[in-house]
Amino acid sequence: MKFLHIVYCEKDAINQLHLSDTQISKVHQAPIEHAIVHWMRKNVVLPIEINSITYYDFPKDKVELFYDILTKAHAQQSQQSARPWKYLPIPDEEEYPYKIAEYEKEYGTVYYDSLYKYITAIGVILQIFDFETKRLLVCIK
Repeated sequence: MKFLHIVYCEKDAINQLHLSDTQISKVHQAPIEHAIVHWMRKNVVLPIEINSITYYDFPKDKVELFYDILTKAHAQQSQQSARPWKYLPIPDEEEYPYKIAEYEKEYGTVYYDSLYKYITAIGVILQIFDFETKRLLVCIK
């Protein structure tokens, strides 16, 4: 099973030619949530490959934008005609590299629980992470 990992490293470490796994520390890990992974792929930039794993830069402005979108998407749960994928749509399988199970297009409760977990994790990151000296990265493995 593939997971989305949010990790960090020292800001100057990313400029080195040989960034290693030992220079990276884990912040958060969760099973792939396709709408979230799709948003990440469209909105964050590719800085480096380490041991054939692609890491995406996740700067503070993108973290704040992501947090706002997660909050709006989760708020749909309380609407009379909830539209769970209004802000974070399920990706089109033709342009998306991960297999999407059919049931994932209809699993509202699990979707909202997952959004809440990401809201919590990203909220903590925004409160305590030092974006001045460290760099936040995202990968799937």
